[in-house]
Amino acid sequence: MPGLEDELGDVVKKARNGLGLSVEDLAERAGVPEQLIGSTEVYTGRPNEAQVRRLAQALRLRADQLWAMAEDSWSAPEVPWTIGDEFTIDRLTNDYPEHCYIVTQTSGECLIVDPGADAERIVATATRDGRRPVAILITHQHQDHTGAVVPVQQSTGAPVRVHEQDRGGVAGVPPDAVRLFSGDGDLRLGAMTMQVLHTPGHTHGSTTYVLRSGGRTAAFCGDTLFAGSVGNARAGYEAILRSVREKLARLPENAVLYPGHGPATTVANERERNPFL
Repeated sequence: MPGLEDELGDVVKKARNGLGLSVEDLAERAGVPEQLIGSTEVYTGRPNEAQVRRLAQALRLRADQLWAMAEDSWSAPEVPWTIGDEFTIDRLTNDYPEHCYIVTQTSGECLIVDPGADAERIVATATRDGRRPVAILITHQHQDHTGAVVPVQQSTGAPVRVHEQDRGGVAGVPPDAVRLFSGDGDLRLGAMTMQVLHTPGHTHGSTTYVLRSGGRTAAFCGDTLFAGSVGNARAGYEAILRSVREKLARLPENAVLYPGHGPATTVANERERNPFL
């Protein structure tokens, strides 16, 4: 299992930047030495419990959950790599490291989520044993998630789905192979129907793809949410908080969240343990 994408320093820095606070501002609000905050954000400092709880209050984070992260007692749960009896999930992690997911139905149709690199490996996995790629899904436009989209699309012929606000991430893909969408809704992909949730904040067009089968739910959330954290709010801190609190956290408790980096997690685990929720 990959290690957590974010540690205490990442969470503090993301929340501080999201609220528009300087290190000096946060030190004054929390009553924690400025030097300690700075060193915490670069992993060389370690605040005590009282200081962590004051930081949480100043940053509008959940204190118990932030302290659990500070104690290194936060871990992600083991999750299934199937969705009911109908789908299997392959996770291909490249050197960045970023995860590309291949979701395969028992019929052999499959989906490719976020081909960031290693195009030949992705194509080999998506076509082995008679698999047939029917769509390439892009959670957001950043290069680490789209770097291999052109050669993967060329090799498979599968259309590329991306939110209209992140269409820049599929530059180079033939226009007739690009399918844009906006807002929430359902996509028909071969014989599959997948729910689309617009979850902006990391980018304006950040999207989560939700697939249900056999009473199970899987959500491929890109960089909107990481186990124990959220992504960098490059397109708005309040937007990413709304996305994780009002959309992802409202999925069924047993829903599995498959992010673009770090380990997979569950909605139940994030509701209980994520400082941002």
